[in-house]
Amino acid sequence: MPIKRLERRGVLMFRWYHVPTIPCRHGVHEYRVGVGTTSRKGERPLGDSDEERGFHRAEHLQQIPEFTRTHQLVYPYRSDAESGHAQLDASLWNGRLISHGVEAQQLLTFGFVFAQNSTSRALYEEGASLLRPTA
Repeated sequence: MPIKRLERRGVLMFRWYHVPTIPCRHGVHEYRVGVGTTSRKGERPLGDSDEERGFHRAEHLQQIPEFTRTHQLVYPYRSDAESGHAQLDASLWNGRLISHGVEAQQLLTFGFVFAQNSTSRALYEEGASLLRPTA
C-alpha cells in the first residue's frame, strides 16, 4: 500500500502516523495508522488496545517504509547508530544518563562522541606508524 506521507502529531508528546492512500472504486481514501507505538488499555475508543490483543505494532510497521528514498539513505547507518548508542549506554553509570536538562545531555553526548573519535584517530595513527618503513 503506498504511503502518502509520514505525519507527526502532538504538542508535548508526539506520535507518528502513516497516511496511506487506499484505492477504491468510489475514489482514493486516506487513512491514518499509528506507527511505532503500542496502545495501552483505555487509549483506543473503538475496540481493544494493542496491549490487550497482544499486538506489538513496532514489530509490524516501519516508521520509514522500505523501498522509499529516505529508507535507502537512513537504513545503512542504522547498525552504526545502534552500536554507538550501546557504547554510550555501557559507558554510563548504571546505564543511566548522569546529566539533567537538555544542554547538559547534549554536552555529555558531545563529550562521549569526541572521546570516541579521539580514540579512533589515535588507534588509526598508531597503526599507520607501524606500517611506515623505517630507515
